[in-house]
Amino acid sequence: MHDLTAQVTSSLLPFPGVTIDALGEDEITLDSVLHGKFTVGRCGLAWLACGPHLEVVHAVTGERLSAYCFSGGGEHPPSVLAARDFSWLKRSGLLVGLEEAEGSVLCLYDLGLSRVVKAVVIPGRITAIEPLVSYGGASTSTQHLHQSLRWFFGIAAVVTDLGHVLLVDLCLDDLSCSQSELEASDLQVVTKSPAEIPRLREVSTRQGRHLCLQLNGPSGVGATALQYISRTNQLAVGFSDGYLQLWNMKALKKEYHSQLEGGRVPVHAFTFQEPENDPRNCCYLWAVQSAQDLEGDMVSLRLLQLAFSERKCLASGKILYEGLEYCEERYSQELSGTAFPLRAQTTNTRLLSCQTIEKFRAHPDRDDSMNDVASPDTSVSIFSWQVKAYGQGTPSTYIGVFDINRWYHAQMPDSLRTGESLQNCPYLAVWSLDTVVQMVSSHVLLDAVVHDRSLSRGLPFTCPPPEQYFNPTTYNFDATCLLNSGIVHLTCSGYQKEEEQLDAILSTAVETSSLGMITGCIKQWTAEEQPGSALNLRYILDWAWNKVVQTKEELDGICAPLFDSSSNFTDPQTMQLLQHSQRLLGNLSTIFHCLLSEAQELTQKGLLGLMNKNMVSSLISKYAQVVLWFCRTGLLPEGSDDDALQISRPFYSHSVISNYYTIRREELTRLAKGKWCADCLMIDGLVSQCGERVTNLWKRDDGGTGQYPPPTLHALLDIYLLDNIDEAAKHAIVIYLLLDVMYSFPNKEGASVESFPTAFAIPIGLVKLVQGLWLLDHHDHQSSFELLLHPAASHCQFEWQHERVLQALMCQGQQSVALRYFMLQSHRFPPHPRPSSTCLYCCTTGVS
Repeated sequence: MHDLTAQVTSSLLPFPGVTIDALGEDEITLDSVLHGKFTVGRCGLAWLACGPHLEVVHAVTGERLSAYCFSGGGEHPPSVLAARDFSWLKRSGLLVGLEEAEGSVLCLYDLGLSRVVKAVVIPGRITAIEPLVSYGGASTSTQHLHQSLRWFFGIAAVVTDLGHVLLVDLCLDDLSCSQSELEASDLQVVTKSPAEIPRLREVSTRQGRHLCLQLNGPSGVGATALQYISRTNQLAVGFSDGYLQLWNMKALKKEYHSQLEGGRVPVHAFTFQEPENDPRNCCYLWAVQSAQDLEGDMVSLRLLQLAFSERKCLASGKILYEGLEYCEERYSQELSGTAFPLRAQTTNTRLLSCQTIEKFRAHPDRDDSMNDVASPDTSVSIFSWQVKAYGQGTPSTYIGVFDINRWYHAQMPDSLRTGESLQNCPYLAVWSLDTVVQMVSSHVLLDAVVHDRSLSRGLPFTCPPPEQYFNPTTYNFDATCLLNSGIVHLTCSGYQKEEEQLDAILSTAVETSSLGMITGCIKQWTAEEQPGSALNLRYILDWAWNKVVQTKEELDGICAPLFDSSSNFTDPQTMQLLQHSQRLLGNLSTIFHCLLSEAQELTQKGLLGLMNKNMVSSLISKYAQVVLWFCRTGLLPEGSDDDALQISRPFYSHSVISNYYTIRREELTRLAKGKWCADCLMIDGLVSQCGERVTNLWKRDDGGTGQYPPPTLHALLDIYLLDNIDEAAKHAIVIYLLLDVMYSFPNKEGASVESFPTAFAIPIGLVKLVQGLWLLDHHDHQSSFELLLHPAASHCQFEWQHERVLQALMCQGQQSVALRYFMLQSHRFPPHPRPSSTCLYCCTTGVS
């Protein structure tokens, strides 16, 4: 069985020249070290820093998104020490630790503005930063914090090389001033007496100071690692002498303080992991010991078991462990030695990153009581590291995956023993990244991240699958490496068959929007001379279709709250998930387009099936695009009509618009007097053109009659899922409704709905035509006349349009306008069927 090896799925995606130049400016200074990390949250960014220069780039493309050069008050420029992503009040940024000549400064950097908006002086040299909360106040959302902390608004934990452990009030409720790092506020250390803090905070704010609670004073032993564990409400702090502290954020008490078994080796990093359904209420914390980059340094992984008296689910749905009973080491692993695929004696080991990926699966039959709260079905911790060895020019690089549930199944051994084979280890698997290193050998590898959505197991060979199928060696996942000069994407596949390798490559291509890779795969695996091309074509087709079905189910789940009248706010995570689904569906649609053009041999039945799947994937992709646009412009989530006055954005009110068209249809019936057809609203003609399926769709929800307007935006947007309806007609109905929204709420502030045609590349002629039809339905006959006869609109005429326009004009007594319209249309489009000119002339002139 071969070693597991990563496959590179992209070339080096270089940073812009301006980014590389900025980061290289201080390389000649010995104190300036280039460092960088991917952000922890879902924002998909990476930051790099060298000396005073900070560069923020897109984690997929390497595109430069934000940049800043910090200024210092002294002779020498400041230097970025650490950074951590942070979001507050719908804004995104970084908490940056800055070293100056006279000390350190904690800066809040706004990515949107590309500048510092808060700054506070910190004693000592900042070694790590960790956000606790981005809000404040004595509300239910802060009940897990000590009462003293609930007076703060936005809290960051900061540790220093002197041993400080500080909880800093970021004062995010005061945005009246915008500070720079040159105008940093002073820090005022207070006790944890809740009664005094409100008064002290008010005085300090007026004097331009920030409060902070000091958990640990200067001890001379530097703090080196920091992590807030939300599920246990604890702050984990590691020190340079190998000691570990656990602080309870509810009681502000130190619950654990002990030296790790690795001795006086600095604690470098943490990551938290929870097993599936441990009856003893146990969870786990990995503590990584490493001096990083020192000659002869080793990296030790140490797994601490934390046992609690209670595990419960909060009203928010979050899990909380309470009542720490004990903490003890249960597993340790040195990232070197004969157990790992090294070829020479190690001289130095360096940790790149560590993270945990958890996946929760719904269990319909599971008891929802407080004592049976769902735990992750999949829980893996992932470590990446580099090893230098004697006689080896470039370091070897690895990614290791530890599956804690399989570790339980293996009777919880205390280590991977010397001589044991990784290929048969039931709980730990290691992939070599040497293919990546060889491709970018002249560049420095700074960080690596595994994408949580990509983690999956290979397909089982047999049913039931063998025991080895559950080992982590069968995992597939995608990862990205951050280098000093750019981004590289890769995929790691477990032991699997050829089809599963194709699955991994297609998954990577679809997730990363590598359309060139998609078409390349399909050309390679469906080529006529390729052995087994029929099987590969079938496999790609089934794979893509299953992915479409899966993504559509996920899309329905994301969209459900958007169409709920009780919701009036779209959180950033929902937007990101919606955008991801839309991009995925667009790429899957590309696969079907490519299959239609590249597949060499298809039966008539196979071709029909492929065409149907192509059509469905295109419909769902377009539907996702439109839903995303409605979210971005503020029209979704839907609200009830009662909310209309409170919502400061364009708002679809069915009752207001429906009332107008009810009155309008009654008016036309009265004016027709049996002489003219009263069914002459332009929008009714537009809807009728789409057939009964739209009518039935608009009867589905409460309040729906089948006529325009649709009862909800849900009913409106679902027309994009209907086949055999011209897309131009769908767009026309939506444009018409958006005109009604703008007309109904002309003074509402918010994103403009006028960008719809641009967003979907709708011809200007169709836009002018719909505007003309809308104006005709709203009594503006002259403006309507000009738009309907606009040269651009002549290319987008509907078959029913001319007769219905004439009926509407005649019904409303606009005989002269009707005659002009008829004569001009007859001149421009003589082949179109039209009423008798003699009859129309008699009617417009009054001759019997």
